[in-house]
Amino acid sequence: MLKRFNDLLDFISANKVKEYVLIAVINIVIIASAIVLTIFLKQIMIAFVGLIALVISNYLIINSYMEKKKAILDEREHEFIAIISYFQFFITNSYNVYQAFQSLIAYASPWMEEQIQSLIIEIDNDKSVKPFINFANKFKNNVASNVMMSIYQMVDEGENGLHMYQFRNLFQELSKSQQMDLIDAKERSMGSISSFPLFGAGAITVLLTFGIISVMGDMINVL
Repeated sequence: MLKRFNDLLDFISANKVKEYVLIAVINIVIIASAIVLTIFLKQIMIAFVGLIALVISNYLIINSYMEKKKAILDEREHEFIAIISYFQFFITNSYNVYQAFQSLIAYASPWMEEQIQSLIIEIDNDKSVKPFINFANKFKNNVASNVMMSIYQMVDEGENGLHMYQFRNLFQELSKSQQMDLIDAKERSMGSISSFPLFGAGAITVLLTFGIISVMGDMINVL
C-alpha cells in the first residue's frame, strides 16, 4: 500500500517529504482537536465527528493525487493525437516514417520526447512490430495500437496509398474517440458535482441524529 502511494507521488512529481509532512500535520490537528474538544465538552459525539473528519480529509488528499495523475494521463493522450497529426503532415510531405518520428521531437513535451527517442532507438535495434507496440502501450486508448500498427506497416511494406488511407481512417477514429472521452469526462464531472449536496445532507443527518441521541442521554441522566 505504501509502495503504491509512493509510486503515485513519484508519478505526479510531488515532493514526498513535503506531502508526508502535510498529511501528518492535517491528521495531527484533527486528532488533537477531537481529543481536546471531547475532554472539555465531554461529548463523545465529537470524537465520532473527528473520526469522520479524519477519514474524509485523508480521502480528499489521496483523491487529489489521483486527480493529478488522471490529468497527466489525459494530457498525454491529447498530446499523442497532436503528435500523430504532425506525423501525418510529415508523411504527406514525402518524409519517411523514420524521418517523421525524428521531426516530431521538436514539437514534443519532455515526456513525449523521451518516448519518441526511445522508440527511434528501439526501431534501430529491432525491425519487428515490437517497438511500435511498446510505444502504443504507453497510452490507454485502444485505437493507439491500431495507429502504431498502421505506421509499422508503412515501414514494413512501404508508404503506399492504401496504407496512407488506412492510417488517415485510424487517426480520424482516434480523434473521434478522444472527443467522446472528453464528453464522458464532462458528464462524470457534472454527476460528481451534483452528488455533493446529497453527501452533505447525509453527513448533516448523521450528525443531527447523534446530537439528538446525546441530548436525550443527558436528559435521562438528569431525570
